[in-house]
Amino acid sequence: MKQKADFVLHNLECAVLYTNLYKGKGTKAGWNVEELKTASVASKDGKIVWVGNAAELTANVEILPDTRFYNGEGLTALPGFVDSHTHLVYGGNRADEFEMRVQGKTYLEILEAGGGILRTTNAVREMSEGELFAESAYRLEQAMETGITAIEIKSGYGLDLENELKMLRVAAMLKEEYPVKIISTFMGAHAIPADRLSDPDKFVDEICEVWIPEVAKSGLAQFNDVFTEKKAFTVAQSRKVLEAGLKWGLKPKIHADEINVLGGIDLAVELGAVSADHLLMTNDAGIEKLINSGVIPTVLPGTSTYLMESHHAPAKKMIEAGLPVAIASDHNPGSCQFLGANIIQSLAMLQLKMSASQALIAGTAHAAYAVGLGDEIGAIEVGKSMDIALFDVKSYREIGYKVGQNFLYDLIIDGVPVYTE
Repeated sequence: MKQKADFVLHNLECAVLYTNLYKGKGTKAGWNVEELKTASVASKDGKIVWVGNAAELTANVEILPDTRFYNGEGLTALPGFVDSHTHLVYGGNRADEFEMRVQGKTYLEILEAGGGILRTTNAVREMSEGELFAESAYRLEQAMETGITAIEIKSGYGLDLENELKMLRVAAMLKEEYPVKIISTFMGAHAIPADRLSDPDKFVDEICEVWIPEVAKSGLAQFNDVFTEKKAFTVAQSRKVLEAGLKWGLKPKIHADEINVLGGIDLAVELGAVSADHLLMTNDAGIEKLINSGVIPTVLPGTSTYLMESHHAPAKKMIEAGLPVAIASDHNPGSCQFLGANIIQSLAMLQLKMSASQALIAGTAHAAYAVGLGDEIGAIEVGKSMDIALFDVKSYREIGYKVGQNFLYDLIIDGVPVYTE
């Protein structure tokens, strides 16, 4: 039976397909990539209905009177990239801190000079929603121009209820304005404000008893994240925050093992977190706990590079253990200004020693699972959204190889081209 289509990507140089992919809790990750030459991809109502050789299109697809054909000659079709961990909504500029860091200043010295996360908090609190939207929209457009079709955005710089909600409203405004899929995460438990350091437990109680219910009622967030680390939130405090979120329908995520191994992975596994992110210090025991847990280990090579760390997350060990490793940018104002899919692909290969196929799957299919959309996006396959990044290259291997270069030709989101008529 022929499949009806209202949009056809035709005569592509190749379409990049995946086989034996991770399919959820209890399954192992596969890393096989196939480049289907002279390919066509057809969709109906934004969903892929057929993928195959261009010569076989009319035998398998019913062309409707208003079916739109898009000439893909010379273009490689990749699944749209998914950036599953960002702090894209923020204000201010911390370029001076970057310079201080590379010249050897410590984090404490930067704090004493008025820098750090609370500097961004002050900027966010001072900005109107319109100002915050304008700055964030510019960054979102930059991200899209590298092939990103879905992106997660966290709050976490307001650090009071009013400004956390403001950040989430800005993310919602971006979602309304742009075709890219935006997934919002509440991260009130990002840092403890200076005026709350005397009683952090009381601050956590306020997050759990006041902020989370208000965020949930607003419908502005799908996930609830916490930074489990020394001088941030203890495991006990993190548990309280994530359990409160679960009570109100917010799915848990966690920043874990970035500087110290405190038990963040154990908590993620116990509570069924969608992802555990950073994982620089994760050891063999932590990797073992993640196996078959359903928690997506998300590594952030941009952050460890930007901070000039001497080591990076053990992505290769995780891959060898069968884990569905995801990669993301962690774009933020202080510890990672890398923005875009192409540079993160390159860093995954250069710093984490991932192969081109591993980096690609980690930044698409697995990253989709890290935002709860693994069944909907992240691969060019029947039933998933027609979210495709078209690159003017001959092979997907060129994306990471050509460091700092961008060959994006167009984005297709839900079967609609973004940059061409």
